[in-house]
Amino acid sequence: MKRYVLAASSLLLTLPVVATTGPGAPPAKSFVALQACRTINDPATRLACYDRATDALTAATVKGDVVVVERTEVRKARKGLFGFALPRIGFLTGKPDNAEDTADERQLETVVTAGRSIGYGKWRFTVEGGAIWETVEATVGFRDPAPGKRVLIERGSLGGYFVTVEKGRRVQAKRVG
Repeated sequence: MKRYVLAASSLLLTLPVVATTGPGAPPAKSFVALQACRTINDPATRLACYDRATDALTAATVKGDVVVVERTEVRKARKGLFGFALPRIGFLTGKPDNAEDTADERQLETVVTAGRSIGYGKWRFTVEGGAIWETVEATVGFRDPAPGKRVLIERGSLGGYFVTVEKGRRVQAKRVG
């Protein structure tokens, strides 16, 4: 049992801790206590420290005070929220020096799951993950957003968005759902 707790504690040290209060927020106290155990030289004392810290971190996780999330899940959440105006929350906005995080903030490459004309040359379409988009301008050369087609949605200046279906024309769009 002690070896299992030590192995689990070591594994927890390699996972990112998500601070929901924003960038630069201090890590959770229970996580800091777990990290502090690494500095203890005496094996028995270090193990006892890991046991206490792991119990505290597990209790905080069960209670919902601390959330440990893998980067892939955070990226999935960011992609699902692309197009909505949200407050700047640290783990959702990502790290400014990470190329993947900044790319997630600027564009979304996905696949159309449903699409239909809404008249006057405008389209409404749904993409993987369930986001619903509408074109806000009628433009000749915009490709029909049929299911299975690749779509690139890019953030424009002043809060606008642009959509390109496969290699068709780029048009202005907005997220409606």
